[in-house]
Amino acid sequence: MFKSILGRLFWTYAAILALVFTSVSVSVGIFINHFALNQHVENVEKVADTIEYWTGAMQIEDDNFRARAGYKQMLKSWADFLHSDIVITNTDGEVIASTCSVTTVPDDLVLSVVYGKTITRRSTFNGAYDKKVMVVGMPIEYQGSIVGAMYFNTGLQDMRKTTLELFYMFLFSSAFSILAAAILVYMQSKRISKPIGAINNAARNIASGKFDQRVAVTSGDEIGQLASSFNFMADSIEELEATRGEFISDVAHELRTPMTSISGFVEGIMDGTIPSEKQNDYLKIVLDESKRLTKMVNDMLEMSKMSSSEYKLDITGFDLNELTRVCIISLGSRIDEKNLDLNVDFEKDTMMVLADKDAIKRVIINLLDNAIKFSYPNTTIGIHTWIEDGRARFCIGNFGDGISGADLSNIFNRFYKTDKSRVYEKSGAGLGLSFVKNILTLHKQNVWVESVDTKEGSAAKYTKFTFTLELE
Repeated sequence: MFKSILGRLFWTYAAILALVFTSVSVSVGIFINHFALNQHVENVEKVADTIEYWTGAMQIEDDNFRARAGYKQMLKSWADFLHSDIVITNTDGEVIASTCSVTTVPDDLVLSVVYGKTITRRSTFNGAYDKKVMVVGMPIEYQGSIVGAMYFNTGLQDMRKTTLELFYMFLFSSAFSILAAAILVYMQSKRISKPIGAINNAARNIASGKFDQRVAVTSGDEIGQLASSFNFMADSIEELEATRGEFISDVAHELRTPMTSISGFVEGIMDGTIPSEKQNDYLKIVLDESKRLTKMVNDMLEMSKMSSSEYKLDITGFDLNELTRVCIISLGSRIDEKNLDLNVDFEKDTMMVLADKDAIKRVIINLLDNAIKFSYPNTTIGIHTWIEDGRARFCIGNFGDGISGADLSNIFNRFYKTDKSRVYEKSGAGLGLSFVKNILTLHKQNVWVESVDTKEGSAAKYTKFTFTLELE
């Protein structure tokens, strides 16, 4: 029972309730006992005034039989009212009137009272009682002097009766409160432990491969927030698992094609299927496929590094326009092969930015390479840099088949290819634009693509990629 959260919470609350109940019971018991005693003393003091008056009057009417009978009847009435025995003595301690069989008064009580003190003590009254009684002793004054004493002897059982009645009422109400509190504690403990148990079961199922497990969010407190966080984590794990599966499938597919080509051509050369005069042509194809395979593996390793938290950017200041010129020159031969024109528009001669220069060079090379690859021959590639909203912007566009609306949202995914975008060249593994996205994400910058129709009746579209960089 103590191993579960429900058990620990319930018994912890139960122990707290028991501790509180015990301390409150003791405190209430002491309070009720004092209250009963004080209430008794107050009642005695009210009665004492009347008895004192009539006792003083009896000094004058000492031989009046009727007066003495009325005096005794009065004492008996007050004794019944107080549930006490009343004993009246003179200053020497001799009993002159009594509602019980007491004939003597202890000397210590006499000495205390006749000197004007009001006392509250427990005594057997010289053995007149089998058990100690509560004695309230008060002096009797007449015409300014003490003429005697009066003692009110109350059995402790009678006093405790009132105390117990009050205490039983307290116990009954406390027991009802504790029962209600125990039910509420159990329900609250269950409410806390149940969703935690559900989260635990869901976590075990996810660990066993059931990634569709979710827990119900039934509150907005910390437990509800934990359930929401768990569901968010489960969504992320399920998405990551789906991405991992797709990645493995894509990698296997991309590696299979060049490896199949390489092994097929090598086998053809070795078994003589390919004539010797054509072997060099096929070996060139094998070399190209090997290079493409090597590049693909290197790209995947580089992308894995970028996904690591240990990957660091080398941020420096450099001229974006100058870097763009260098990239254009490096791909000049490919531009000439398709007879493409370049329309370069720099808003400023110098555009100083803060970024990792090598990484941004790779971004520009990738985008320019794609623009060349998917441009119609004899068309124009546009390159434009400018400043907008406090950031540098780079845009490159080309005329070609373009990208359909369904593909625009997936174009930056790894290994993603579109049929139209591969009309003129089938090389590549679909990793270039994913690199672009990852590099700019590491720079905390944005990149987006637009593909629009050029003119009515033309199949060509103008596709442009735009990204931002921080100004120096």
